[in-house]
Amino acid sequence: MINNPGAILPESSDSGFIKCNNDEIAIPKNTPVTVLNGNGKRTYSAFINNSLSDITLVLEDKSKAAINKGIVLKPNGSFEITSINLYKGKVSVISAQNSRLSFVECSE
Repeated sequence: MINNPGAILPESSDSGFIKCNNDEIAIPKNTPVTVLNGNGKRTYSAFINNSLSDITLVLEDKSKAAINKGIVLKPNGSFEITSINLYKGKVSVISAQNSRLSFVECSE
């Protein structure tokens, strides 16, 4: 679960959010899906598995997505991209079962 809001922006950072988009997507069984396109202005994002099965998060194009070959989000699990681990490229997902993923992306 996301429980470290202090990690979003370190005290020494002067960056912030100007715009945040919140959404949820359906992930069809064994079908790679692009969650976020590359965004050079991304400052934060979070991903929450709202399913009863694992979702694999891949910091790549969906063509590279493979089950269990990336960041595995367990049911009710989450992953954050913050100023500490900032990644601005494509984010994709895949799951062995029909699943749902909630996410937010914030930009400067």
